[in-house]
Amino acid sequence: MTHDEYERRKRRLEEELQAGVELLETAHRHQLRALQLVWAAMGGEGVEIPPPVVASAAVAVYTAAAPALPAPTEVSPARARRGPWELHNDVVDALDVLPDVFDRNDVCRVIGYEPDRGSLYRTFLDLKQEGALVVQKRGSGRSPTLYRKTIASDATAAE
Repeated sequence: MTHDEYERRKRRLEEELQAGVELLETAHRHQLRALQLVWAAMGGEGVEIPPPVVASAAVAVYTAAAPALPAPTEVSPARARRGPWELHNDVVDALDVLPDVFDRNDVCRVIGYEPDRGSLYRTFLDLKQEGALVVQKRGSGRSPTLYRKTIASDATAAE
């Protein structure tokens, strides 16, 4: 990683933080307005209903700063047969676009297809053994396992 890339990533993180804080504040204002509307509908007194909350430019900054993942509907069914290491290479290429912490669904959206679960699991195992990934949080039930990219994954992407 070069110094310029470090600074660029640092700026992006700061922009995402500011946009995230503003999104959280906007959500709070929406919740407060909803509570006030319920209170007024139930005959509560002494509450002035504020005008609807308008999302600010931070929403655009946040969505622009976040990596663009294709919509879930863009995931196509698995092809019949892939070449050797094709899935592995697709996942490695997708690491550049994925956020630092991601799950298998994010990978499927980025690569554009739903691979065999076992093959994807073996690919994640390989990447963990290579040091490119670590398990952030083990999945359970309907909650998928969360993976985190490591410094090694950034180094291999730079090569």
